[in-house]
Amino acid sequence: MKGMDIEVTVPRHLRCPISLEIMKDPVTLSTGITYDRHSIETWLDAGNNVCPVTSQILHTHDTIPNHALRRFIQDWCVANSGRGVERISTPKAPLDPVHLNAILAEISFGEKESIGKLRRLGIESDTNKKCIASSNASTVLASLFAKHSAEASNRSQQSAEICEEALGALVTTLPLNSQAVDTLALSEAIACLVCNLREGNPEGKKNAITIIREMISKDKYRDIIGKSEGLAEGLVQLLREPISPAVTKASLAIIYNIALRQRYRSKIVEAGAVPLLVEMLVDGDRSICERALLALDVLCCCTEGRASASAHALTVPVVVKKMLRVSNSATELVVSVLWNICQNSSNGEAICEALNAGAFDKLLLLVQMGCCEQTREKSSKLLKLFNAYADDWKCAETLNLHHVKRCF
Repeated sequence: MKGMDIEVTVPRHLRCPISLEIMKDPVTLSTGITYDRHSIETWLDAGNNVCPVTSQILHTHDTIPNHALRRFIQDWCVANSGRGVERISTPKAPLDPVHLNAILAEISFGEKESIGKLRRLGIESDTNKKCIASSNASTVLASLFAKHSAEASNRSQQSAEICEEALGALVTTLPLNSQAVDTLALSEAIACLVCNLREGNPEGKKNAITIIREMISKDKYRDIIGKSEGLAEGLVQLLREPISPAVTKASLAIIYNIALRQRYRSKIVEAGAVPLLVEMLVDGDRSICERALLALDVLCCCTEGRASASAHALTVPVVVKKMLRVSNSATELVVSVLWNICQNSSNGEAICEALNAGAFDKLLLLVQMGCCEQTREKSSKLLKLFNAYADDWKCAETLNLHHVKRCF
């Protein structure tokens, strides 16, 4: 350990055998060896079933706080504070099942303070979060949320506040169990989730979209969520006015999952998703580009989506520019988007735009480099399609997009 000016050597018996750092919360295994709680729990969570030091098989993963060693470590830190060593505070006792059950009982009766207490405990440490996740906390919170959803929709301030608190606490219980998801899939609960997504504060929107993404990852809930009034508009609003990269990625994932159902694509397009997806491709990182292309590809499978994409001046140039630049999966999606747009281009305008952006050479290179069978087939069809317009274009090696007027 280094102080301000002097290097301080930490005694070996104060250091965790795993991290080799001074222990902040020493706990002892059944083998008698003491570790820092975070290090040994990480070791056990990884599936290891032996003591790291003795290699003895662990018949129990129970850990006992080593209070005597913790006090000794604190005293040593205080004694060396003048040499730049920071004092280690006393760790809070981890949540135990008995205490958790008492809190859940209070929550089931609508105690708002207890919901906040559970949420704080979940955020406090990974140990607490695991304890909560392994209980029926998500079921209790989902039931409470569903119970107050109807009253919240009727502008009951108290019910709205309880729903908001329950939503925040639900995030700490992820992944949700099936009973909790079934409860949240009730129409009034879905409506309340969408309301929080559209009208909540930034934290409320973040919590709502986290829960919706968790639910929509399961196929049987896509129809229930997809037909929700106002969901598409709320998701598009989060793309237009992003809160955080995590929320943006969650929004893109939900849009894609909903769009997998053909009957919901036009609703997403009408909400204005396509121009925003194109705009995100301009400066987005790899993760954002892949997700945006995934959503754009499925939306371009419908007439409304293709019309919206073709009407945007940036669509074809930007999509072509991303070919061979982002990742293999992104390149495959680019080819699919181009195929959907170009094969349905009635006057050939999209084809000429693609050719002028350098699509022909890139597709030739892609076919030569090798790609999956489906992408190779679409690339070959595009090359044949482009060949008919060979006299109407000039291939541009580089493309400056700054002169192209954006839609907003």
